[in-house]
Amino acid sequence: RRDMKAFGVKVCCIQHGLFKTALSSPARIRKEKEVIWNKLPPDIRTPYGKEYFQKDAAKTQRLSQTCLDKDTLPVVQCMEHTPTSLHPCTHYVVGQDAKLFWNPLSRMPAVIQDFL
Repeated sequence: RRDMKAFGVKVCCIQHGLFKTALSSPARIRKEKEVIWNKLPPDIRTPYGKEYFQKDAAKTQRLSQTCLDKDTLPVVQCMEHTPTSLHPCTHYVVGQDAKLFWNPLSRMPAVIQDFL
């Protein structure tokens, strides 16, 4: 964003939470990750172990049940607002989970982020 300012380009960041869409389907995510996992050579998979893959799938499932907002209209409205506004904001935070968890988390020290 700052690099583009030298060229007269204003960049607006839309920091959105998790939204329920076809792309965020836990079954789809697991299937895509499984394809990638199965293509990895054994010398890369072995240090991680099958447990890593299973834990990651469980984490994805938990997130999909707790943090996904179904109404994507606020994100679309931000995407429409930024290029059409005379004075767009630099940052937009969209979604309840983004406002209450992800955005505050991003401003915390790394040690707290890692713990949470």
